[in-house]
Amino acid sequence: MQITHTLHCINIQTDLTNEQNEQLHLSGNPLPSGMTIFTYITFCCWILFCICWLLLRNRTKENVQTRTPGQRFMGALGYLIIFLALYLPLFTQHYRLLPNHLYLQTAGAILCMVGVATAIWSRVLLGTNWSGGVHAKKDHELIVRGPYRLVRHPIYTGFIFAMTGTSLVTGGWSGVIISLVYALGLCLKIAQEEILLNELFPGTYAVYQQHTRKLIPFIW
Repeated sequence: MQITHTLHCINIQTDLTNEQNEQLHLSGNPLPSGMTIFTYITFCCWILFCICWLLLRNRTKENVQTRTPGQRFMGALGYLIIFLALYLPLFTQHYRLLPNHLYLQTAGAILCMVGVATAIWSRVLLGTNWSGGVHAKKDHELIVRGPYRLVRHPIYTGFIFAMTGTSLVTGGWSGVIISLVYALGLCLKIAQEEILLNELFPGTYAVYQQHTRKLIPFIW
């Protein structure tokens, strides 16, 4: 009787453990590896983003002013810092800023997918006119179709959305801080780009500005 009672207690404890593990997985709480299904979704999105950028990076028109190796290196270093900051919380779970809730992580994963999709779509439409820095292209064209009908810098919009979504999933201080710093940096870069585009397309770009927003459709 005592052995039977002990086995019965073990079975109950095992069932409870399995149920708790299942709830832990569904709620988006960290798995033993520090990863959740939402983390994998954002990670796959960024891999897709990097693949597309690498495939398209040399399919551009010639710059009027060539980028220096130092500028290219700083650009690559910037991306590396961003990705490290976004996923650093996976290794420092005790320093989470945002709660690890299902609805928050779901929203973050969706925002990341929408952001990466927007950035890739916009990059493809921009085609050979794309530049990593603030540089004019030979035979530069003004693209006003697709997401460019709503915002003037949809690649940046998508990137900020994807960073924000990833930060909601990983939930750490570093991700939130790097997203804010990057957004502020983009505002400065956008100001420089719009001065250049007004010089390249006098009158035309000013009219385009009146009918669109910088980053957020219908808002700003």
